[in-house]
Amino acid sequence: MKSLLADHGVSFDANTIMNALIKAGHAENHEYPSTTGNGVMKSFKRLTEAGERFGANKSTMHPFKTEPRFYEETFTELLQVVVSQLQHEVSSLRSMTE
Repeated sequence: MKSLLADHGVSFDANTIMNALIKAGHAENHEYPSTTGNGVMKSFKRLTEAGERFGANKSTMHPFKTEPRFYEETFTELLQVVVSQLQHEVSSLRSMTE
């Protein structure tokens, strides 16, 4: 994601984009129990079925963890989803203060 952001001169960071995609239903936090057996829950972000039009969940070194890899071809559309989500959040804030 960082290279796509840099290549397109986008001022959002990866966390902002992923959080907006989660709120828009295109990504999710997937929880799993720690493999150390201490009962702690951990999580990672992955694309939902709807979000897979923007990229793919690629395997990592961990047996069941994945990380999103985004497509260059749909990056502009992904940014439109992010901006729309952020505009919705701003509108919600405005209506709360009026």
